[in-house]
Amino acid sequence: MSALNHYSATIMGNSSSCLMGPLTDAKISKLVALSLQDPTLGGLLPALKEYEPGQCISRTEEGPIRIPSRFTPSPYLVAKLRLYENRHRKCAPKAVKLSKNGTNSRKELGDCQFVIWIGNSGLGNRMITILSAFVYALLTDRVLLLDNTSTDIDGLFCEPFPGTSWLLPENYDYNWMNTVTWENTNRLGRLLQMSGFGNITIPSPVPNDYIFLNLMHDYDEHDRRFFCSRIQKQLKKVSLLYWRSNNYVVPGLHFDHSFHCKLDLMFPERATAFHHMARYLFRPSNSMWGMILRFRQPYLDGARRQVGLQVRILESNVTIPIVADQLLACVLEKEILPKGSSSAEDMLLSSKTRSTSVLVTSLDSAYYETLRNYYLEHPVEGTDYIGVYSPSEELYQQYGSDHDKKAWADMYLLSLSNTLVTSPRSTFGYVAQALAGVIPWFLTKIDSLETANETFQAHGPCNRGVSLEPCFHAPPALDCEGYGNGLNSSNIFSFIKPCEDVIGGIKIMPSYANDITAEGKTESRSERKT
Repeated sequence: MSALNHYSATIMGNSSSCLMGPLTDAKISKLVALSLQDPTLGGLLPALKEYEPGQCISRTEEGPIRIPSRFTPSPYLVAKLRLYENRHRKCAPKAVKLSKNGTNSRKELGDCQFVIWIGNSGLGNRMITILSAFVYALLTDRVLLLDNTSTDIDGLFCEPFPGTSWLLPENYDYNWMNTVTWENTNRLGRLLQMSGFGNITIPSPVPNDYIFLNLMHDYDEHDRRFFCSRIQKQLKKVSLLYWRSNNYVVPGLHFDHSFHCKLDLMFPERATAFHHMARYLFRPSNSMWGMILRFRQPYLDGARRQVGLQVRILESNVTIPIVADQLLACVLEKEILPKGSSSAEDMLLSSKTRSTSVLVTSLDSAYYETLRNYYLEHPVEGTDYIGVYSPSEELYQQYGSDHDKKAWADMYLLSLSNTLVTSPRSTFGYVAQALAGVIPWFLTKIDSLETANETFQAHGPCNRGVSLEPCFHAPPALDCEGYGNGLNSSNIFSFIKPCEDVIGGIKIMPSYANDITAEGKTESRSERKT
């Protein structure tokens, strides 16, 4: 048996080991039934009565302006979320007992275990990593708490869990957390390096009962073993896990056998994980909701159709004008927006009865101006008039509360679109597509000005994405047995394949839990459920 087939078989195991455990008892069945009676997002959210009145206005007001999701959350996911909310309510207050110098007592924490998310990078990255950490908390029965230093989480989002907070307590020693970096002695990769040959055993007991999980894009081969079942079994014994990442790691969680089984039960439509979890976690705070509506109501409200265009240049040798022309070519050639013609009869605006609103979000106004000028200069046949709008321009990526508010407003407004065009590799676009439940068109990546025309001739200005899921930009080469040569993670499962927008990345493709797996065996839903 090849190493790849051996590893796939190890992950998949016997189908009977994917059967649901304690979540099949009568108590959980009752929780599921009660949750599914709740009309809020098909039971995804708790009943509104669980929240304080007026705490989150967007929770009750966004329904009429958002296109309903095509996807229904599974009963298993609904039950897991209700159980998590109870656990969070019980355990989050114990965070006040977390030590101020990295030493922790299991006696003080009781049976509560935590994932503590450390803020990093821009808002899009922070959102995809909060979501990744939350999925991991669901899988491991931990409680997620967020670092709120310089991130203003509470100013951007509503509290998702009723009756408690997802933020670390105000008295937490954030100065100590500044030491939770690459040099930290409790970094997972460093602890594994200390274990000697093979590097697959965490020293026990772990000093101070915490481990730092470094899941940044430049993590080393030892930190990457986080995705191995052998390591996950050892992490179960550690009360505190600190999570620093700029990656969407949910695809990699499938590489642990027990996680794979639970993920398939939580998300039987596999490519809906980010969609469901984003709708569960991220809702604009009251101040953000006002900011969003103040732009939407005068410009976007009442449109028959909204098209969202998000542009971000990540290559230093590509200029704005050529990407602006690319964006225009994309929406016209793919018939996302109607073509205008200088020879067409110019119908009076008063004779047009319906509108298409085009929302352009970018750091630079050139893209908005290109679209706006095109439709000012070219009459469009038919009954629609085209309105082009842009809520903000930052010129370059900035950080801080005010800039995060603009970014979150832009992402949310984009997510109200019927059709999306986004930039490759952009976590900003990933968040919008997840909340919208819309597979975007990706602008074709340009490597340089010299090769732009050749690239467009070969691949066109843009192409439709193939999955609602974001890309895991820096997946591991799995070496879970300590052999020194890792397996290509895009070859392990049939439903995890290379990304269409990032070379070397992987993503979950549209598939169901009873699809044929990588080793050629079919697992039916009846085998996975009891």
